[in-house]
Amino acid sequence: MHLPVVFMFSGQSSQYYQMGRELYHSHPRFRMWMDHCDEIVEPLIGRSLCDVLYGEHDKNTSFDRLLYTNPALLCFEFSLARVLIEAGVKPDYLLGYSLGEISAAVVGGAMSLEQGIRFIVDYAKLVEAESPPARMLAVLDLPSVEARYADIFDDCWLTARNFDRHVVVSGAVSAIQSLREAMLRDNVVHQLLAVNYGFHTEMMQPIEDRMLELALRIDFQPLQVPCVSSYDGVIRDARFDVSLWPRHFWSMSRHPIEFDATVKSLLRQGDYCFLDVGPSGTLATFVKYLLPAQTESVFSDVINPFGRDNRTFGNALKYGGVTDVRSA
Repeated sequence: MHLPVVFMFSGQSSQYYQMGRELYHSHPRFRMWMDHCDEIVEPLIGRSLCDVLYGEHDKNTSFDRLLYTNPALLCFEFSLARVLIEAGVKPDYLLGYSLGEISAAVVGGAMSLEQGIRFIVDYAKLVEAESPPARMLAVLDLPSVEARYADIFDDCWLTARNFDRHVVVSGAVSAIQSLREAMLRDNVVHQLLAVNYGFHTEMMQPIEDRMLELALRIDFQPLQVPCVSSYDGVIRDARFDVSLWPRHFWSMSRHPIEFDATVKSLLRQGDYCFLDVGPSGTLATFVKYLLPAQTESVFSDVINPFGRDNRTFGNALKYGGVTDVRSA
């Protein structure tokens, strides 16, 4: 049975130095696309993006400079999607998670790669210049985090619901530090994410007009592949009014992510093959915990931080319906 294929594009905190290094050095088409992206990015950030990614830093070094991580995620996800498509894995839907919605829009044809890269770099410069510092925490096994820590939740916001027992909290640096201290005391499992700004909170509000100005410069086109938003769960296709993209991009960066509800809404329509086209495999993990007990749906990462990129990539091709992986 051929299942509809959903490409999933992750956002900030899924990036790391050396992501896809093995594929970059062994897969000529992936390298070609990454180098093509690099030619567009370099004059915008003042250095080679591939040098940033595959240079001296190892994958355990924190990779959190927005000017680099924004284009790195878009270029990586676009290049990985291109080689999957060229190998015969055709997406029926493109699901974006936060910044991954930009990757989905580019792969879906709503805007050109060049426009997407310029927008995402200009957006990074805007946030770095005008947004206050903040931090993000992934919190596990504590679905009612706001109620549990109501007395210290000021200047914090619940910014993502990924599955029943996995949420993200964002807030001012001092507020998140207080929350971490309380969680350490209570043995609550959590992880500090490599994100230094208050995305999906009211901390973004002062840059609304400037971000909309950046988005309004884009020559949006009708979608060629439907896009699913983790912000509102809506499926946008070729009938979507392209003049609404700027406002949508602002809304998805300002408001919480509802990945849990989005995937559950899709599953009510049928079964799917979910392929995580981000660098870390986190969205595939989220889907694992969202699938009902009786389902024909499958999921796979395409790349992950644990190495053996070629083997993981080959497995993803099989999930996507490519029977002769060697020829791909």
